[in-house]
Amino acid sequence: YIYGYDRTVSDFNTEPFINNVKATAPGGTASGAIEVLNASADPAEPSYYVAKNRYDFYGYHVDDAATGEPVREAARVYVPFEINGAQDLLIAKADQQADIDKVGASITEENAYSAYAARRNVHPTLKFQHQLARFTFEIVAGSASGSNVNVDYITVDSKSTGKLVVVGDARGIADVTEDVTSFKLQEINAEGNAQDLTSVKPNAYVETRDNPKQIGESIMVIPGEAAYTLKLKTSQDGVSTDIPEQEWQIEIGNVVGRPEDAVAFEAGYSYKITIVIYGLEEVKITAELEDWKEGGNATLDEDDIPTE
Repeated sequence: YIYGYDRTVSDFNTEPFINNVKATAPGGTASGAIEVLNASADPAEPSYYVAKNRYDFYGYHVDDAATGEPVREAARVYVPFEINGAQDLLIAKADQQADIDKVGASITEENAYSAYAARRNVHPTLKFQHQLARFTFEIVAGSASGSNVNVDYITVDSKSTGKLVVVGDARGIADVTEDVTSFKLQEINAEGNAQDLTSVKPNAYVETRDNPKQIGESIMVIPGEAAYTLKLKTSQDGVSTDIPEQEWQIEIGNVVGRPEDAVAFEAGYSYKITIVIYGLEEVKITAELEDWKEGGNATLDEDDIPTE
């Protein structure tokens, strides 16, 4: 979805030049042109720069996480959202100087974006940036019996509701509520749809543990926490005993290769979590018979003289 505002606007509650117009991302590639049509025209047609006006352009992607229509306020435009761990939130703002440099145009940043700039081939590029932190998962057998263990589900606890600020100075995720939700790892089925994780075993055990298996798609969480709670449920072939759910803390301090001085999981970063799987260990008890030892004897006689 695309917004365009006259750069002189000081109140974003005014009618935008381009007002939340839906556009389709380039298919099969990371970049490319998108078509932003003026739906108020009949038939729909592109938007055209007005005289000498200069504009700023914004974009966002909210998947199906939006819980309402965009809200325009004086200082910002935002979309309320509630995520479930499978959706991605992205925002973008066109960078005038970057687009000028890209084509080597001899114009100033102040003159983009405008009809004048467009005639010199300077057009807005929206570079979408991830606003969530992402966890991916792989499992590896830590023992021979671990190869017979099924991972039934994985969840990560995260805050889930807030506002995605699309337009304004403080763009990004804001006003996050403190309620925490357990996000369940999902997978993509043959039809391309998300579904709950199918129980999956690690690859056969090897002592070097260099054969991990990636499982599921990913879990995307609201960033900014130093630790997230992970819950893991497993079952073992040939064993009817229920294995209790395990709970672990994913801590930024334990992440190998994290950004220097990182104190929290950050937006736009993907973190790979490797889970080592062990099988149940049977409780083996050995009974050993010990010979009786002589402990002496005592006589009880009611005719004995009573003593203190």
